[in-house]
Amino acid sequence: MLDTKPYILFFKYVIPSILGLLAISSASIIDGYFVGNYVGAIGLASINISYPITTVLFGLALMFAVGSSVMVGKLMGENNSKDASNVFTKSIISVSLISIVVCLILYLSLGNILDILNVQDELREKTFLYLPILLVFLPFLMSAIVLDYFVRVDENPNLSFAALFLSSLINVGLDYLFIVKYDWGISGAAYATGISQAAIILILLPHFFSKKATLKLVKPTGSWLNIIQAVKNGVSEFVNESSAGITVLIFNYIMLQNFGATGVASYTIIGYFIMISVMVSFAIADALQPIISKNYGALHFQRIKSFLKLGFLTIIIIEALITLTVLIVPEALINIFLESSELETKRITIEFISYAWPAFIFLGLNILITSYLTSIQKPLYSVVIALLRSLILPVIFIITLPNIFGNVGIFMALAISEFLTFIVASYIFINNRPTLIEKRS
Repeated sequence: MLDTKPYILFFKYVIPSILGLLAISSASIIDGYFVGNYVGAIGLASINISYPITTVLFGLALMFAVGSSVMVGKLMGENNSKDASNVFTKSIISVSLISIVVCLILYLSLGNILDILNVQDELREKTFLYLPILLVFLPFLMSAIVLDYFVRVDENPNLSFAALFLSSLINVGLDYLFIVKYDWGISGAAYATGISQAAIILILLPHFFSKKATLKLVKPTGSWLNIIQAVKNGVSEFVNESSAGITVLIFNYIMLQNFGATGVASYTIIGYFIMISVMVSFAIADALQPIISKNYGALHFQRIKSFLKLGFLTIIIIEALITLTVLIVPEALINIFLESSELETKRITIEFISYAWPAFIFLGLNILITSYLTSIQKPLYSVVIALLRSLILPVIFIITLPNIFGNVGIFMALAISEFLTFIVASYIFINNRPTLIEKRS
C-alpha cells in the first residue's frame, strides 16, 4: 500500500469493493422484486418499516469496523503488527457481545416500538413476520461487517468481494426457494437475508488463521481504552447510518400520514435506487480508507492526494450514470418491484424521483469526504457532515417544506439536504486537504 502506483492500488481495492457491495445491493433489490411481486406493496412497506432498526445496528457495526480498522491501518503503516492484531481481536470480541445484547433488547421490545411508530393492521402483521426473524441473524451480520473491513486492511480485497458476492447468490437463491417455491411470504425474505449474512463469516474467518495474514486473532492484552478511542473515530459512520434510519422513520411516518401504506411502499422503491448510489460511493470510500490510513501513518501525503483525485473522479462519473438511468427509464425500473395493478404506488414513485434525483450526485461526494476525514482521524468533522446529511437537514426540510410546497416538499427534502451538506463538507475538506496537513505536520 505504501509503494504501489496510486492508480494500480486504487483499482485493485476499489473494483472488488464496488462489485462486492453492488452484489449486496443487487441481492436486496432482488429481495424487493420477490417481495413486491409475490407478497405485494404492503410487504415492501414492512421492509421499510424495519429499515430504521436495522440501520442503527448496521451503524453500530460500522462504528467498530471503520474506527478500529483505521487505527489498525495506521499501526500497520507504522510496522506495528502486534498492537494491530490486539486491537483487531478486541474489536471482534466487543462487537459480537454488544450485537447480541442489543438485538435481544430490540427483539423483546418490538411490540412497543411498532406502537410508537403507529404501525397497524396488515402492515403491522407483516412487519412482525419479518423483523423478529431478521433480529436473530443480525449479530452475524454485525460481526461479518467488522471482519470484512479487517480483511481489506490486511490486503485481501478479493476475499472481501468473494464473501459479499457469494452471500448475494445465497440470498437470491433462498429468496426464490422460500418465497416462490415454499410460499413463506415475507418471512421467507427474512430467512433468506439472515442465512446469507451468516455465510459471510464462514468465508472471511479462515483468512485470519492463514499464513499470509498479518492480522491474527490473539489473546487480548492491555487496556481496552484503545477500543473506546477507535470507536470514537468511527462515530461518524454510526451517526451516518443511525441518523439515516431516524430520517427514514420520520419519512415513513409522514408518507403514512399523507399517502398511506402505498406511500411507504413508494418510498421503499426510491430507497432501492438511493441504496445503489450510496453503496457504490461507500464502496469507493471504504476501499480508500485502509489505503489512506496506512499512507497517513507513513506520512505519504502526496499519495493520499492522488488517491482522493481518483476517488472523486470515479464517484462523479458513476453517480452521473446512475442519475441519468433513473431519469430516463424510471417506469421500467419501478415495474421491477410492482405488479401492473399498483398504479397509485407507481404514480407517487415517479413524482418522488422527479424531485429527489439531485441527491444522487451530491451524496457520493459527501460520503467520500466523510470517509477521508475519518481516515486521517478527524472524527469531529466527520460527525458534523454525517449529522447534517443524515439527520439535521433532512428532518428540518421534511417538516418545513411540506408547509410551503405541499406534498412536493416531501420529495424535495433529500436533494436540498445533500446539496447544503456538500457546501459545508467542501469547506471542511479544503481546510483539511492533504497538502495543508503536510505543512502542519
